[in-house]
Amino acid sequence: MGTTVKSFFQSFSKIPEGKFPPEYYTPRLLRAMVFGNYAHSLGIITHGLFIVIFALMGVWALALFNIFSVILWSTGLILHRRGYITQGYLLITVEIIAYAAVCVVVIGWDTGFQYLVLVQPVCVFVLHWSTARKALVALIYCIAYIAMNYYANVSVPIIELSQIYIAVLNYGNIIVICLILTSLGYIYTRSAITAEEKLEQEHQKTNAALIERNQALKLLNQELADAADYVRTILPEPITEGPIRTDWRFIPSTSLGGDAFGYHMVDENHFAIYLIDVSGHGVGAALLSVSVMNVLRSQSLPNTDFKDPEQVLEALNIAFPGEENNDMFFTIWYGVYKKSTRELTYASGGHPPAILFDQTPEGDYQATQLRTPNYVIGGMSDGTYQKKECLIGERNTLYIFSDGVYEVKKSDGSMWRFDEFADFMNNVKAGGQSILDRLYNYAKNLGNSDTFEDDFTIVEVAFG
Repeated sequence: MGTTVKSFFQSFSKIPEGKFPPEYYTPRLLRAMVFGNYAHSLGIITHGLFIVIFALMGVWALALFNIFSVILWSTGLILHRRGYITQGYLLITVEIIAYAAVCVVVIGWDTGFQYLVLVQPVCVFVLHWSTARKALVALIYCIAYIAMNYYANVSVPIIELSQIYIAVLNYGNIIVICLILTSLGYIYTRSAITAEEKLEQEHQKTNAALIERNQALKLLNQELADAADYVRTILPEPITEGPIRTDWRFIPSTSLGGDAFGYHMVDENHFAIYLIDVSGHGVGAALLSVSVMNVLRSQSLPNTDFKDPEQVLEALNIAFPGEENNDMFFTIWYGVYKKSTRELTYASGGHPPAILFDQTPEGDYQATQLRTPNYVIGGMSDGTYQKKECLIGERNTLYIFSDGVYEVKKSDGSMWRFDEFADFMNNVKAGGQSILDRLYNYAKNLGNSDTFEDDFTIVEVAFG
């Protein structure tokens, strides 16, 4: 029995979940909500007792009015438990004033029902209302009390009760009010504890969720770092000796970028060079760029001569349609160097032109841009591609790069243009520091930052 009663009253301390945003669940509001649930329950019980009392006295009008009051208090409790705290309390405010006034009019001032009006200003200050609103409601109760006192002094009750009934009601109301105030004091203290416990539980849940999220984020970052390390492991090593020497710089804008590159011998006489730039960044772009690079390395495109850049780009366009890759497309520069004839055949699919530098005997450089008017890969299913050829001299150096190398935002907000980048490359001289490092440091200084908005990728191929 005790457990049942305890569970019954504990049910009134429940707070509506999800009714308010999390920041709205302050200790003050939670205390008011729990307190209000108990207060409404006491009101229902009190009016239920008065139904019985007035029925025994034969005052059926007030017995019926108390039934109406139980309905109003029950409605107020429902509103309160659903989060409509203000609406529920205003309903009860009207009921209390009306009930006390009816009792004073029907059975007189000496029965003590006017005391109920004086209890409510005590309760109102528990609410989460503003001070001005609390003061206004308290003032309304006081005005109602004064009005009822004035009416009692100038009129007589409708029903004349015996002195015994009057005394019973008067002392009964005093006892009830004392019990109500004592109960409300206990409830207020208990509600404060309940509110604190509720907040502590929410804090624990929030902290646990934050810890779990941080662990998941840490794991994700580690997986991204591992993926980035994997991408770096499949990039080709620089070639430092022989008639063809290579070097490169690869600095992704995020852990995983959309750039990839490679070079390898197609056969004993042909050397392939390529650089891929997938639209966007992150896992999706990295997966697509690695997939394309693996296809080129393994030469796994059907019916394709990998010594022919035109065929390679057309086959890639068929194999990687944008609509099947989350609307991602990529640009590519693909070239094949024939060692026996020193011919370089190349084609670009929407990619920036490669720059070929020819060093004269006087030490000057002549720059030639190598590009073809082709479409990005995956953008158009029926796109056609063209190739071009050029001869490679003994002192030629080829630079292949993505647009992130020259689309660098300067500290003044303007963008470093391609022609400015080309001028820099044409004028920079080799020295103690490699040209690639000089370019990288210069780009960082332009933006006054160690990071770039796009992947910084450039490949250097020196022909001997």
